[in-house]
Amino acid sequence: MAGTGGGICAALDGETLLMAPSGVHKERVAPDDLFVVDRSGRIVQAPARPGLRLTECGAIFCAVAERRRAGSVMHSHALSAVLAADLAEGADRLPIRRLEMLKGIRGCANADSHAVPVIDNTAREPELAGRIREVLDRPEFARAACVLVRDHGAYIWWRTSGRPSDTPRCITSCSRRSSPGRARRRRPFVDLPTPTRYNPPSLGRALSIR
Repeated sequence: MAGTGGGICAALDGETLLMAPSGVHKERVAPDDLFVVDRSGRIVQAPARPGLRLTECGAIFCAVAERRRAGSVMHSHALSAVLAADLAEGADRLPIRRLEMLKGIRGCANADSHAVPVIDNTAREPELAGRIREVLDRPEFARAACVLVRDHGAYIWWRTSGRPSDTPRCITSCSRRSSPGRARRRRPFVDLPTPTRYNPPSLGRALSIR
């Protein structure tokens, strides 16, 4: 994750979570810049550096940590996640199947059909928390390691904290392999003039109109 987009959360212990601040380049976040919050989202310890704000993803991170016993949660604005959510065509889920990278998702095999919940976006990030709690409580999504948000991105989680996990890489890979060339866009993401120079095929597909 690079730049100011998205968010990062990790369990510090059974009672508290670490959350990266909002509006800061994530690759530049130092340990002293992290907020310590309790499991209900209240700030226990704020960073010493003035001007830092707690991420607006806080309520969502707390919901995922509570309902999925997640050690780590990330929020991504990856274009592949946005395109993958568009494939759901208004449905409440996106089935991902016959992909080798499904093996990297806890409890999945490459022959499985993995149902990823898809929800509608809201005007403000905290307003998504209720919708995410609802899908996390549904039995059919018990194995899900991700929630896709239409026209926004994804929330991805895994059990461990403090050490690498294959889950984000596998979710991202499945999204990329599910989205290019398999959905006709209803509209372009941006209004751009016809390019006069070479445009990479993947970018051309992302900007194509359904």
